[in-house]
Amino acid sequence: MDGTIGEIRLFAADFAPRNWQYCNGILLAIRSNVALFSLFGTTYGGDGVTTFGIPNLAGRSAVGVGQGPGLSYYQLGETTGTNSVTLTLQNLPAHTHSISGNVVVPAYSDEGDSGTPANNVLASKASMYSNQSSDSTTKAIPLAMQIGTSGGGNALTFVQPSLGMNYIVCLLGIFPQRS
Repeated sequence: MDGTIGEIRLFAADFAPRNWQYCNGILLAIRSNVALFSLFGTTYGGDGVTTFGIPNLAGRSAVGVGQGPGLSYYQLGETTGTNSVTLTLQNLPAHTHSISGNVVVPAYSDEGDSGTPANNVLASKASMYSNQSSDSTTKAIPLAMQIGTSGGGNALTFVQPSLGMNYIVCLLGIFPQRS
């Protein structure tokens, strides 16, 4: 398969063709790949004396170098982003979750006649729950609450719909001519 040295393609097979290499971030020997080293340098790793790296596009998306209107700046060889993130309280804007309802407390306004709460109903001093001294009905008391911190600390996935394919780079081929 002919190509230009340093060219990166998507390839829909489970092997890299002759003179091509998977873009998996491996280090190559400079002396066996002088032409490619002259194009890549140490942008993608290596010591620049005996080795240099090729891009690692395994599980990544390629983005253009530079900055578009309203977009972040990306320099050549920069890796950024993550597949997932775990949100913490510091990531979320301040907010509350309010609930309201009624709590039904079975209580009588008659004075208690037992010193133990077991199998008994809440009692009081006369007229504590009602202004009628002989009222023995159950009362509904409005109650407002706030829910505390919740969540299981699970990460959110940020991977867009995708299809697994191999990025490959041309090791031997036509040397690119500058304009």
